[in-house]
Amino acid sequence: MAAGLLAGLTALVPAATANAAEGDFFKGATVHFFVGYGPGGGYDFYARMLAPHFAKRTGATVVVENKPGGGGTTSLNHLFRSKPDGLTMQMLNGESAIIAQLTKQPGVAYDMAKVSIYGRVLEEPSFVIVNPKWPDTMKEIVATGKKIKFSAGSRTDNLGDWAAVTCEALKMNCQIITGYKGSKGASLAVMNGEADALTISESSAINYSKGGRTKMVVTVGHTRSPKRPNIPTVYEMFQLSPEGKWWFDFRLGIKAIGRVVVGTPGIPRDRLQYLQKVWREILTDPAVIAEGAKTNHDVKYESPGKLDVEGLLERLPANKLKEVQEVILKKYSS
Repeated sequence: MAAGLLAGLTALVPAATANAAEGDFFKGATVHFFVGYGPGGGYDFYARMLAPHFAKRTGATVVVENKPGGGGTTSLNHLFRSKPDGLTMQMLNGESAIIAQLTKQPGVAYDMAKVSIYGRVLEEPSFVIVNPKWPDTMKEIVATGKKIKFSAGSRTDNLGDWAAVTCEALKMNCQIITGYKGSKGASLAVMNGEADALTISESSAINYSKGGRTKMVVTVGHTRSPKRPNIPTVYEMFQLSPEGKWWFDFRLGIKAIGRVVVGTPGIPRDRLQYLQKVWREILTDPAVIAEGAKTNHDVKYESPGKLDVEGLLERLPANKLKEVQEVILKKYSS
């Protein structure tokens, strides 16, 4: 028994030694933390809030770098080409990155199946918001049979693709109007009646519905939001067809990747495990969670093992991928 115990202890030593060695690697090093958007937005805020905590735990100097362009594609391409040493990471819009890859957007030179996942920071529920002239529930709106104009920046910006999926799943009479400047521009279009509806994140939906400027008419998710528990989900409100359910399940699977911290492909295993451990400690730290809550920047960690990016990309048959590309990029244009 003593020999067995000694063998067990010996087996633990290399892992502990490797962990310490990887921690030593980061002390005094400079880590570049990319944000694929300009200063002042939500992703920039999260990166700057979390960077000091990473520095404190690793002894590294963290430099937050804004690299806007292509809806986050420019910075992710840069990350993907970076040296696999753990010194480059990104606060990523995982949804947009996967949608851009699936729809073969120009400039995409990365493969999300190969990117190193450190941990999810947040997955927000989504809601459909509408101009106040429309009925109070999505079910009543669909029942009118009237054409509903969704606003978006582009067909693949989380606004446009969600609009397309919602229209397809519910077999709605829709038109998707693009060209608006971000969620703010798209929301203003709904408020002033230039557009009718928008599928958007919870924080934005709550903000833009203040004072009755828009109405939140359905939760786009499997469960109701604790912040708006009175608004049913699409699964509760509608008797979805198998095809309709597939569209929501598919898109919500991508949504589950959420706001996520990622690194370059090919990071040595011990170093990757160390980085994942550091980010788990940061994102589950009650002090960090409380810090985010003070400014309505929630932190709800999910482990890399639960974020099956590779599976999402590989499980989609070629014929279904073609249909996804057709619906997201072309359908509901007029």
